Amino acid sequence: MKKILVIIFLLCVGTLYSIFCQKQPKEEPILNYIITGIRENQIDTLAYQTGQRIIKETEGLVEKEIDPDKYLLGPQDRLTISIISTRPRELEVEVSPEGKLSIPEVGVVNVKGLTLSQAQKVIVEKVKTILKATEVNVLLKNIRKFKVSIAGAVQKSAIVSASSTDRVSEIIDKAGGFKENASLRKILLYRNDGKEIIRVDLYKFFFLNDRESNPFVTGGDHIIVPFASENEYIEAQGEVLRPGKFEFLEGDSLSTLLRFAQGFTELALLDSVEFVRQKDGNIFETRILNVSSWKEKIRHTYEKIPGDFPLKLGDRIFIRKIGSWKKPSSVIIEGEVLYPGRYAIDEHTVRISDLLAKSGGFTKDADIEKVRFIRQSLLNVIDPEMERLSRIPPSEMSKNEYRYFLSRVNERKGLMSINFLRILENPNSDDNIVLQDLDSIYVPKKNEFVNIQGRVNNPGLVAYKPGYNYLDYIQLAGGFGFRADEDATLVVKSKGEQFRARDLNYKIEPGDNILVPPQEEVTFFEIFTTALTITTQILTIAGVVLAFIKL
Repeated sequence: MKKILVIIFLLCVGTLYSIFCQKQPKEEPILNYIITGIRENQIDTLAYQTGQRIIKETEGLVEKEIDPDKYLLGPQDRLTISIISTRPRELEVEVSPEGKLSIPEVGVVNVKGLTLSQAQKVIVEKVKTILKATEVNVLLKNIRKFKVSIAGAVQKSAIVSASSTDRVSEIIDKAGGFKENASLRKILLYRNDGKEIIRVDLYKFFFLNDRESNPFVTGGDHIIVPFASENEYIEAQGEVLRPGKFEFLEGDSLSTLLRFAQGFTELALLDSVEFVRQKDGNIFETRILNVSSWKEKIRHTYEKIPGDFPLKLGDRIFIRKIGSWKKPSSVIIEGEVLYPGRYAIDEHTVRISDLLAKSGGFTKDADIEKVRFIRQSLLNVIDPEMERLSRIPPSEMSKNEYRYFLSRVNERKGLMSINFLRILENPNSDDNIVLQDLDSIYVPKKNEFVNIQGRVNNPGLVAYKPGYNYLDYIQLAGGFGFRADEDATLVVKSKGEQFRARDLNYKIEPGDNILVPPQEEVTFFEIFTTALTITTQILTIAGVVLAFIKL
């Protein structure tokens, strides 16, 4: 009895040891398909960072030379006074918070509320009178900084640092830019403690070059950016460069709308532009306009155009395309031809042989048997059955459905089977089809190697040998490696077909791939489960044997 139990115990230990010894470190798979994407809630800050960098780099830059007749001096402006006399000297002075200048040897000069040109006259006159100078020059050296507050539909309501060369749009940039649905045309600039209100229209500044619509700021200004109303718009659609809806402001005209849309495209039919205005309720008034003479004026000038008229809220225009125009058709041929590139074609007459002639024909390195022809028009063709099956788990498919799914899942859409050798031999061949717009041809280079990867001792490219089978090539690569799964070896053809190597129902050709995967890894849990099952079975047999012995 004891001997039987010892034998059973040794059998169990031996079984566990043999299974456990099979465990090897985890290996990387032969092929890795890496899909990259944007994580949820990941914020793209590139635009914001770029905006902040531009603001920092342009801070302190002057848009253009300052007009002395318009520039108002204020606290912290710095002036350089050059005095030519018996004792020449150059003085640098700063405007005080009270709006005064303290000039050494001259005294105090009040420049509050004066423009630069007015202050220059006052300073020159006083310096000449006191110092008996023959010539006095006054220059603006540094521009003052001050605070401007901004609130409303901006990213961050704040008090920002500004200079007298900053416009309202630049202050908005410093506050982080507009929020969604912010009004760009009804911005309010409060000046002189709210006593003066200036309306800012950035549409006119950017699209019409109206600089008065985007004024410079001064110290103490307060800017309010309201939200735009979704219903207050005018619209341009069709053959304009920037179609869409635009915020409406009283005083807009048809030419204003067309300039907001950045003018007409080259295909615009200008003698029959449709203008629609809503009158009462659902009643619409439609007019056909001839604006043929507007094309150059809209794009290149901001002058008033004869025949222009004011718009009302909700007005729309539609510019149709010239009916007889058709986009030129073209095809692409790349790879091993003498002159690869894009070629214009007539879809009704040009065939593959014509394109080969235009491109100079194949080079000596071209692998003509493996030329790929893609028809773009077939890429968007939807297979309703595949669409349906792709939403069903494979376990719930019928046998025929699963076969259909497997046969179509790796299909290369748009790939057409064309025999280019037959075309070269006989241009009248059925393979010499008429080309269509956006067809593409790729001519690969001859590949005289077979690629062997995975569990072989020396993976890599091996020179092609006619008549060799997969085992011959594996021997050339040093033979099977440690833990190679010989039965699962695959042959992957250059066009994508896969074959189980041992079936030998294929022919190895240059450019093919032989993949030798590793044996499946056995986890500790699987080892434990298998060992437990075997041990249970052995104990059961032992129990039966003991029962018979007792009998």
